Amino acid sequence: MKNILPAAWRRPAAAAALAALLGAPARAARPLTPQAPEFPPQTTWINAKPLTLARLRGRRVVLAAFLNSANINSIRALRALSAWHERYQFEGLLVLGVHTPEYDWQKDPLSVRAAVKRLGVRFPVMLDNDRTCWKGFNNEGWPAFYLIDRKGRVIFDRLGEGGYAEFESEIRTALADLGYRPPAAEAVKDPPAAECGEMTATVGLGLRRDRTINLEQAPPSRLLLSVRDGETATAGAWDGEPYSLRLARDNPDSSAFLRLIYRGAQAFAVLAPPPGKAAFYVRQDDMWLHPGNGGGDVRFDDDGRSFVSADGPRLYQLVRNSSDAMHELVLIPKRKGSAVYEFSFADRCLKNR
Repeated sequence: MKNILPAAWRRPAAAAALAALLGAPARAARPLTPQAPEFPPQTTWINAKPLTLARLRGRRVVLAAFLNSANINSIRALRALSAWHERYQFEGLLVLGVHTPEYDWQKDPLSVRAAVKRLGVRFPVMLDNDRTCWKGFNNEGWPAFYLIDRKGRVIFDRLGEGGYAEFESEIRTALADLGYRPPAAEAVKDPPAAECGEMTATVGLGLRRDRTINLEQAPPSRLLLSVRDGETATAGAWDGEPYSLRLARDNPDSSAFLRLIYRGAQAFAVLAPPPGKAAFYVRQDDMWLHPGNGGGDVRFDDDGRSFVSADGPRLYQLVRNSSDAMHELVLIPKRKGSAVYEFSFADRCLKNR
């Protein structure tokens, strides 16, 4: 477990080692369980009326999960969170999503409500637009999970996906301490750890984080694809913004495009159309996609060309491959103002919803 609480909150390793020598359970070695910070007032809630930790103390165990609707790791974590919500909502557990934005458009409550509905999230979600809650927990990324007991203390935490069986065990212990006796249930399983393949790290775009090559100023490299993992390049007119690349003019002849070299079984992109809808055409390895490798958001026109019809800024699934081999992905937006923020990837074991 990667512990992400502030240093003053963390369980001393020496105490844990002493407990192991004495034969005590590992969780009994936690001498310090800090009070969780109160939820910020005057913020928007989805699927529930505003709540406070003070009101929930003694009544509920709370699982506060930091999420982001454009983050693929957060979206995959919804499987476990939704299972716990359905399994324990009447057994004393409150699953609470804390939506902390990465991009300005994610601060719009209407955008978050649409994402919550599209993803089938049924538990409460609180908008943390100014990162008050994020800072209060000293959080470091998405997804992150904090288990708060009946006394309002943080008793367990985890950063990132996985470790679900261990976390569910802690949930059940906290519920028993609250006075509930949840029935036995099959634990939420972690994805297999072996033979999952490889994947490229998330590739961010824009002036503050991008090293995109301009193909009109420098010819494509002829190095092996594996050496160029994560390389991005553009052709045509693009405007660089702090966290995105935006098409500078309409692109009827498809001369403007964004090229990416990546490894992974799945590829996603955060896309934003200009007002209305916009088509982003997608090619892989110099070929149009087909129903066998097109992602869940890919459609096909009358000529068999693969594209995504973006109806708003969000994460779109582009490609589903059978292996984690290296690929060249080309994204061709058609309308002026179409923006690309980042690409993210998944290996064979981490399946999207």
